Amino acid sequence: MQYSCMIVEDHRNISCGGDPFNYLKSVMKGLSIQLDEGQDATVLLLREKFPYQRSTYEGLARTTKLSILDVKEEKGEVSVLIRKPREVK
Repeated sequence: MQYSCMIVEDHRNISCGGDPFNYLKSVMKGLSIQLDEGQDATVLLLREKFPYQRSTYEGLARTTKLSILDVKEEKGEVSVLIRKPREVK
């Protein structure tokens, strides 16, 4: 099943006073609840606020039962493409 619209979460200009790792963890948890099986989302971030490598995003995604499809960085902006996998029954 194809979805015509993808969720885009723009967190580039957030001002989180707490730990950015925990903030990102809550973003992933929210997406895990919000997405339907097979649906994708893109999370937009700034490298200066979220200085993580792909492995960190993959670890966070695993704990919330999501998959990272792609991580791109351009001019200090990071785009993380996420999918909620379909459950095998």
